[in-house]
Amino acid sequence: MRRLSIPITVFVLMTAAGPAPAAYRDLKQGMDAYTPPAMLRQPAASEQDVIESPDAFDREKKTIEAARGRWIKAIDRDGLAPGGRPISSALVLAAAYDARTVAELQGPFSLQTIQSLVLLRNASIKGATARLKASLEGFDQVAQLDAMIGLYSAFTESVMAGVGPMGGSDSIRMKFPFPGVAALKGQVAEKNVEIEAHKLSLVQRDIVAQGGKAYWNLLYIHRAIGITRDTLDRMDSLESVATTRYGAGKTSYQDVVKIRIGRERLGERLDTLKKQRVNLETELLTLMDLQPGVSLGWPATTTPDASVPPLDILYPLALENRQELNRMRAMVGKMARMVELAETMIRPTYSQNFSLYTDEAVLQAGSAGMTPTFSTTVSPVRGKGLPKNAWFGSRDAYLRETRRKLEALGAELTDAEARTRLAVRNGWFDLDRARRERSLYKDRLINLSLTSLDVSTRGYESGKVSFADVIASYTGWLDVNLAGERRNSDVGIARIELARRVGAPLP
Repeated sequence: MRRLSIPITVFVLMTAAGPAPAAYRDLKQGMDAYTPPAMLRQPAASEQDVIESPDAFDREKKTIEAARGRWIKAIDRDGLAPGGRPISSALVLAAAYDARTVAELQGPFSLQTIQSLVLLRNASIKGATARLKASLEGFDQVAQLDAMIGLYSAFTESVMAGVGPMGGSDSIRMKFPFPGVAALKGQVAEKNVEIEAHKLSLVQRDIVAQGGKAYWNLLYIHRAIGITRDTLDRMDSLESVATTRYGAGKTSYQDVVKIRIGRERLGERLDTLKKQRVNLETELLTLMDLQPGVSLGWPATTTPDASVPPLDILYPLALENRQELNRMRAMVGKMARMVELAETMIRPTYSQNFSLYTDEAVLQAGSAGMTPTFSTTVSPVRGKGLPKNAWFGSRDAYLRETRRKLEALGAELTDAEARTRLAVRNGWFDLDRARRERSLYKDRLINLSLTSLDVSTRGYESGKVSFADVIASYTGWLDVNLAGERRNSDVGIARIELARRVGAPLP
C-alpha cells in the first residue's frame, strides 16, 4: 500500500506544478512584446552622422533676409491694371492728385481707366497694402531679434549702468539656438506675409470688380436716358397727330389724354434715371476716394466682350488662382509649421543642457573667481531632489488640439474648393445667358419693334390703326430697347463677376 501511495503523490505534485512553466512563459512573452508609450519612447539614433557647421544659423538668417527682399520687390513693383496690362505712367501721375483725377473723368472714360484709378486710389486697397508692409516686420523679428539681444547682452547688460528697469537674466535654456528652429520661424513669418498678400489681392479684386460693375450700370443709365428722351420726342409727335385728328373729329379727346398720361410717366422715369446716374457716379467717386458732387463724363466703352470661355478651362484656373483658396492654403502651411515648431517645446531637446552656463558678468577665473567657468559635476536633480527635465509633455494637449484644428482647416479648404467649382459654374451660366439674351434683343427684337412702331404710327395717321395698337407699339419699342441695353450691360457685369469668382483674368 505504501509503494502505491508514492507514485500517486508524485503524479499529484507534477499535475499541480504543471501550469507554473506555462504562466512564466506567457509572462516572458508579454515582457518581450511590451513597447513603452510614445511619450516615453526614445528615438533611435541616426545611422548617418549629421554634420552641422557653426555658420548654419547665419545661413538661415540670410535665407530669411532674402525672402524679405523678394517680398519688398514684389510690393514696390509697378501695379498692373485688371487683365495684366500695365498702368500708364500718365495715369499713375494723375492718380496722385484729386484735381487731375477728376479731369481724367470729365470727358469720355474707358473701363480700363476706371479700374486703374480705383486700383491706385481706393482707401481699402491702401489699407490692405499697409497691412502687407507691416507683416514684413516679422522677418526682422525672426532674423534680427536674436542679434539685438546678443548685442545687449555683450555691451549693455554686463555694464550695469544703473539706469532703466531692472531685469533678471534670461537663461540660455529658454532659447532655441538651432538653425532648424530659426528656419521654421522664418517660414512662419513668410506665410504671414503670404496671407496678407492674398488678402490684398482679394481686396483689389473685389473693389475693382465693384468699380467695373458700376461702370456698366452707368452705361445702361446713360443709354436708358437717351432711349427715354427719344420716346418722349416720339410721344410729342404722336400727341400732335392725335390733336389734329381730334380737331378734325376723327378721334376722341380720350386719345389725347392717354398720350399725355404716357408722357408724364416717361418724364417721371427720366427724372428717376437721372438720379440713378448721380448715385452711380457717387459710387465711382467713393471708390476713387473723391468727394461726391462731381459730375462725370460718359462711358466710352459701350460693347463688352461677349465671348464665353470653355468651362473645363475655368475650373483648374479658379482652383489655382482664387484668392480665398490661396489664403486658406497659406494658413494651412503656417499652422503646420507652427505645429512643428511647437513640437520642439514639448519634446526633449537636442541636448540635455548640462554644459550650458548663464551669461553673467562675474569673475570666473583666477584666485578671486566667484564661480567656476563651467560645471565640473552633472546633477540630475535641482533643489529638493526635483528632476531637471521633468515635463516634456506638459503642453501636449494643446498641441493635439492644434493638430485637430489643422485637420479641420484642411477639410474647410476642400469644401471651399468644391464651392468654388459651383460658383464658377453659376457665373459661367450667367454670362452665357446674358450673351444669348443680348443677341436676342440686339439682333432681332429691336428691329422688329421699330418696324412695328413705324407701321402703326403711319397707320394711325391714316386712320387704319386703332389708338390702342399705337400705344402698344410705343410701349413695346421702349421696353425692347431698354431690355436690350440692360442685357448689354449684363454681359459686362457677368463677365466681371465670373473673373472675380475665378480670381484671374478670363482666357
